[in-house]
Amino acid sequence: MDRRQFVGICAASAAALSTHSWHALAAGVQEFPAVKLVDAQGVPLKAATLATHQAYLFNYPFRAVPCFLINLGKPSAKAQLLSGESGSYEWPGGAGAQHNLVSYIAICTHQMSYPNKATSVIRYAGDGSELAEKPGMIVCCAHGSVFDPAAGAVKVSGPAEQPLIPVRLEVDPLDDSISATGVAANELIERFFQAYKVDFIAEYGPGGYRQPVEASARTVLLDQFSKTVTNC
Repeated sequence: MDRRQFVGICAASAAALSTHSWHALAAGVQEFPAVKLVDAQGVPLKAATLATHQAYLFNYPFRAVPCFLINLGKPSAKAQLLSGESGSYEWPGGAGAQHNLVSYIAICTHQMSYPNKATSVIRYAGDGSELAEKPGMIVCCAHGSVFDPAAGAVKVSGPAEQPLIPVRLEVDPLDDSISATGVAANELIERFFQAYKVDFIAEYGPGGYRQPVEASARTVLLDQFSKTVTNC
């Protein structure tokens, strides 16, 4: 066995172990096909090159569901048990060699504020904000909820009662590319579709907003996706 084959087998084993850990510990995780995160030109993102001052945005697992990709710039908290509206689940911590990459569905669990092309009232305040009072929080300016992405996006303050929904990430140790592979089950997505159905039909066509994202997902900084990002 040459070195390349050995490295490949080790990488595959590590990925399988990571996936198994999520399956074994997280109740209600929904599996979806792996989707590679790519830039505006279709080139796979590299974990080591991601900015830390704001979130990236991509759609997963359906075309109309926005997700944050965040480079915390430091290791996240270790695995911990969290409580969502669909039941308890164990958030496994950040992805990557430094455990610094996290992803969450970018829909506030209070009243479903989310980023659209015109504006976003929810954002990652990597450099801090008046509402968050410290760097590295996700803030929703609609009603003042603050979430900690380094601890499973638990609510820190504000009216939201549930954490943001985590998205499982996997980082390929061979080429440093990033893939989304599943989400913690939550009824919020269905309520989100119902609440904004008219808007989504206008943008994606009837049923288009429910189509699964396949193969790759265009991923850009939030301020490149939303024309206005609210500061609070």
